[in-house]
Amino acid sequence: MSTNLYPFVSKSTIKARLAAEPEFRKDAMVMLYDMQTAHEQSTKSTLNKNRVGFMSSHAVKGSTVAVKIKAGEPLSDEDLAVIDTIAPRYSRQIALHFRASAIAADPELAKTAALFSADRNLPAVTDEAPEAEVVSCEEPAELVDENDPFAI
Repeated sequence: MSTNLYPFVSKSTIKARLAAEPEFRKDAMVMLYDMQTAHEQSTKSTLNKNRVGFMSSHAVKGSTVAVKIKAGEPLSDEDLAVIDTIAPRYSRQIALHFRASAIAADPELAKTAALFSADRNLPAVTDEAPEAEVVSCEEPAELVDENDPFAI
């Protein structure tokens, strides 16, 4: 928690932990995998435009490593390199997940979140896979707005 009264884990705190803590990077991989829809998990792909879980370029390797972590299987040097490369790319998503979880655990935090405009774009916190809009392969890729503070 910050000294500026912001009650949530910040993106910079997540970035620092991802850089410093190998176990946190592993936890992040599992968290991202768990955010994937059931179909994405089973196909190790990213088919849904829902802004949660792995991006399509990380889906196969990220899912493969996350499954190994969840199963308690030993990780190779290549797996560890995948974790070190992929996990730090998702600090925004991980921070949003922690914020949504904190608000779900303590609904009073929703009022504080609104004061900081931190109540926007929160992922649903449920035991089920998130709902998503399916995007066909024929549609052009969405351009990321460089001015969007929530863009990855």
